[in-house]
Amino acid sequence: MELFAAEKNPIIHYFKENYLTKRHFAVQKQMPLQQLRHFIKQAVRKQKIITIQLNPTNQYPVVSECTGIATFSPYSSQIILTSVNSNTVHLVNSDQIRHIRLSNA
Repeated sequence: MELFAAEKNPIIHYFKENYLTKRHFAVQKQMPLQQLRHFIKQAVRKQKIITIQLNPTNQYPVVSECTGIATFSPYSSQIILTSVNSNTVHLVNSDQIRHIRLSNA
């Protein structure tokens, strides 16, 4: 049993070191709150494909990005970001957002 657990550790360590810490994007500056609110409202109203850069959290300790079409949740203050092919849905709190921009995709 101990041998099985010991074998899994290097895989998890490799995943954390090589996947979570390497970024394929430039980390942007924190946008002002009023600017974020304005851009989010525009993106929702115009149904544009956007890329949102998220600040680190306790669950995900690195800066991350997600791309899709934004809508406001009717049941909470969260933003629903649906990928273009509708395979992925992200629920984003507005205080998590670091930067927002129009997507190149």
